[in-house]
Amino acid sequence: YSIPASTVHPILLNINIMTVPIHYLPLSATYSFLAGLVYVVYAAYTDIRSPITGPAQSVSDFIPVVYVTVSSILLYYVFLYNQSATVFVEFAKAKREHRDKKKEGEAPSLAKIKYGLDNFTVIAANRCAGNYGEQLIPFLISLYLHSLFVSVEVATKCGWCWLVFRSYYSWAFKMPFPGLFLSTMPAYFCIWWMIGSTVVAISK
Repeated sequence: YSIPASTVHPILLNINIMTVPIHYLPLSATYSFLAGLVYVVYAAYTDIRSPITGPAQSVSDFIPVVYVTVSSILLYYVFLYNQSATVFVEFAKAKREHRDKKKEGEAPSLAKIKYGLDNFTVIAANRCAGNYGEQLIPFLISLYLHSLFVSVEVATKCGWCWLVFRSYYSWAFKMPFPGLFLSTMPAYFCIWWMIGSTVVAISK
């Protein structure tokens, strides 16, 4: 059912609908999760309780590790929404260049921008989110195993270090090889240390 134009108020017919760039949506989510991450880090920093030096003996002993866990999840969503924002920004840029230069042939495709290999900025954002997701599960498992069998304090320190090393992965990815190792190798070491020392502790 459609409303006849004659029944619509003349003023409504002259309204210009304001359009908002689509990348603002994932970008706003990126900054929202980033703000949440900053808040959790601040809460952990100002928490007067010190992590126990040995294995966790109660649920409350895991509180410092919970701060790390929540931060790791928030950072994951920062990377995911930044990935989406980057795709939309690069897609808009490609369409603008295609229009301004009056290029012939097929117009830019959102799918090709997102899943193709032609845009290095998008590739960096994709790998930043992808690699982080791949390493998040081993990290969380090693974090809690170390807290449970070895030391909450050491697990917490390794956890914060891991987050720092992962935070600049996108920047390291854009560096000439082997610049990426500045992010990945220290982060891998944090996981290996927690897992290795846990195995040593339980094997005694």
